[in-house]
Amino acid sequence: MFVIVFLKFMSALKSLAALSIASMSFLPSAPEVKADVYEKGFYGSLGAGAGTFSDILLVGTPFALAFDAGFSYEGSFGYDFGKHFRADVSYTNTISTIVTDHQAVFGSIILNGYLDFPIENTKWTPFIGAGYGSTNVDAVNLCTAGGTDDCTDDVATYSLSGGISYALNPDTEITGKITYLGFDTINVTDDGTLVTVTESETLSAHIGVKFMF
Repeated sequence: MFVIVFLKFMSALKSLAALSIASMSFLPSAPEVKADVYEKGFYGSLGAGAGTFSDILLVGTPFALAFDAGFSYEGSFGYDFGKHFRADVSYTNTISTIVTDHQAVFGSIILNGYLDFPIENTKWTPFIGAGYGSTNVDAVNLCTAGGTDDCTDDVATYSLSGGISYALNPDTEITGKITYLGFDTINVTDDGTLVTVTESETLSAHIGVKFMF
């Protein structure tokens, strides 16, 4: 399972890198910013894009659910410690749909650590990250209409991410990022019936902006 996830993650990351490089060719030229000029300090970021929940088999039922990609966004606030290491707390929200008006919403709060690999004498900085936190799974729109259960659960979550940033100036970067979130067992009650989901994850891609304070 982990090998399959890792291969999917790396394939998505390669695609994002190619897209980021192509899109940056349309940006106006800026003064060259060397990676080592960045100082310690707080930063914030905002990003948006698309994400999807893994297709799942509902344990104890004959039903399988295939989700489509939906809107996803992320915000974070953190601190850059210098020496190419930084940490932040992020909130990621991903909506994944089965059919119109039937969707699940995943709101994740994650503590992340990142390693930056600045390319000397360029504006480019690839990065990788990992984190751990919690996700609120809201499956209300998938549950039986008129049911009395809330169809939500809070589950432990781990994160793997990678991407690349482009420095517009020493305080502002354009970022492209792929994020994989793996969830602990999800348990929701639908009209009195316990529904269990195992080995589930989301994969999202965001384009955003990062600001140093």
